[in-house]
Amino acid sequence: MSMLSRSILRIASRLIPVIGCQANTNVVQRCGYKKHVPEVLKEMKARRKKLGPEPLRHRSVWVEWSYDCELYAFAKRLGESWSDDTLRTAFVEKSYVEQEEKQRQELGVSGEQPPVTLASNVELSRTGEGQCYKYTTSYITQNLPKAPKECIDSVCTYLMSDDVLSHVSKNIGTSDLILCTDFPPEKSTLANVFKALVGGLVKDHGSRQAEQFVQDFLLTQLVGKDILELWEMPFPEKTLAAILQKQGKEPAEPRLLWETGRNTLEASYNVGLYSSKQLIGSSVGETLETAQRMAALDALRRIYGLCNNMQNFPFGKLGRQLELPPQTELVKKASEAV
Repeated sequence: MSMLSRSILRIASRLIPVIGCQANTNVVQRCGYKKHVPEVLKEMKARRKKLGPEPLRHRSVWVEWSYDCELYAFAKRLGESWSDDTLRTAFVEKSYVEQEEKQRQELGVSGEQPPVTLASNVELSRTGEGQCYKYTTSYITQNLPKAPKECIDSVCTYLMSDDVLSHVSKNIGTSDLILCTDFPPEKSTLANVFKALVGGLVKDHGSRQAEQFVQDFLLTQLVGKDILELWEMPFPEKTLAAILQKQGKEPAEPRLLWETGRNTLEASYNVGLYSSKQLIGSSVGETLETAQRMAALDALRRIYGLCNNMQNFPFGKLGRQLELPPQTELVKKASEAV
C-alpha cells in the first residue's frame, strides 16, 4: 500500500509541477553586484585620483553655452531690465578691449579695417561707484542717527571694499559673463562689474531703481554684523571721557560688580562704569583692564544707539518706503552727532 501511495505522489508531482513550486516556500530572491564591478570601480577611482582634480574651465567651453541666453537669464533672475547694449557693456573690462586691439595688431590688421566696437565699462563703473557710496552713506546715516561721522565712514568703507563687492558680484552670477583677461576673475574685476551694473541702472532707469538694487544686494551684507567690529576705536576710554565732558557729566568711575576664578586660568571680572551715580556700561573680561575697556565700549554702544537689541535695518517693503533726506542734510546731521 505504501508503494502505491509513493507512486501516486510521484506521478502527481510530474503531472502538476505547479503544486511542487507552490509548496517550496524557502525560495528567496537575492540581488548583488557582479564580481568584477567592485574592482572596476576601485580602478576608476584610482585613475581619477592619479589625474588630480578637475581643471577649472570657463563656462563657455561647454557645448550648450550661449552668451546671449546667459545675459537674458541673468537680468531675469535679478528682476532688472537693463538695455541690451548697457548690459553687454557692463561686463566688458578695459583689459579685454586692450587685449583685442593687441591681437589685431599682432595679426597685422591694418588701420583701414573697422576698429574694435567693444566699449569698456569704465564710465558705468565710475557712475555706479558714486551712486553706491552716496546711497549707502545716506541710508546708514538715516538708520543710525546717533552714530558719529567716523562710524558711518567706516561702515561705508567696509561695504565699498573689494571683498564685499566681489562677494556680492560673484553670488549674483557675474563670474561666467565677464569679458576680461584673467580667469577666474580677480576680486577687483568682480567689484568693478558690480559697480558697472549699478551705473547701468542709473543710465537706463535713473537713481531710484539703482538705489533699490544697492539696498537689496549690497546693504543686506550688514545683516548680522556688529557695527563696532567694522568701526575700530583704539582708545574707547578716552573717547568716552571726551563725550561725558562735552555733555557736562562726571567722569566715568569703574567699579567691580562681581568676580570669579581669581588667580586661575578661567578668571572672570565684571566691571561697571558709573557717571553721576548712573550705570552707563558694563562688561566681562578675563582681566580688570580688559573688562574696563569692554565696559567703555558698551557705554559707547548705548550712547551711539548701537546695542545688540537695536532695530534692524529696513529692507524689502520697509526699505522701499524709506524716504532719505538730501545728502547735505545727512552729512551735517552726522557731523553734529555725539
